[in-house]
Amino acid sequence: MLILLLIVLFGGSFFFFANLHPHRTGAITSALFFGLSIFLLVLNMGTHLGLTKTTNNERVYVYNGDQKSPPPGKRGLAKTTRVASSVTTTNAKHATLTLTTTKYTYQNQLAKVLFAIPGTKLATTQQVAHFTVPKSWLVLSSKQATRLKQAAANPTN
Repeated sequence: MLILLLIVLFGGSFFFFANLHPHRTGAITSALFFGLSIFLLVLNMGTHLGLTKTTNNERVYVYNGDQKSPPPGKRGLAKTTRVASSVTTTNAKHATLTLTTTKYTYQNQLAKVLFAIPGTKLATTQQVAHFTVPKSWLVLSSKQATRLKQAAANPTN
């Protein structure tokens, strides 16, 4: 929005000022502000100027439902730049999953006015899934699960 306003001011300085001196002053001032706004936008895109990282924790409880209900976690993890997971075994009777998501948010209302582009969402930088499972559960890696599935498909092994 700021860029559009500066373009209007720059173009308007040619039409509204008949005297040459105000015309030059208006054109130079609007050109300087235009360059500054482009510089700030580039800093926002490259170094996330005006943004801060916030973390929200989400607790998801997994339960054994009937076959007709959709499995828990159907939505899956968000597409992020970094996804991590960890597993802890405890004496608890039920398994739990805690998702910790780190997102960019605007530092203040001024940063939102300057850098917000309508229709775009702020990026999620990291998502960590922490599983807590009972000691009676067996935790498999993805390779082990694939081998188990193959072994189950061929009962002669």
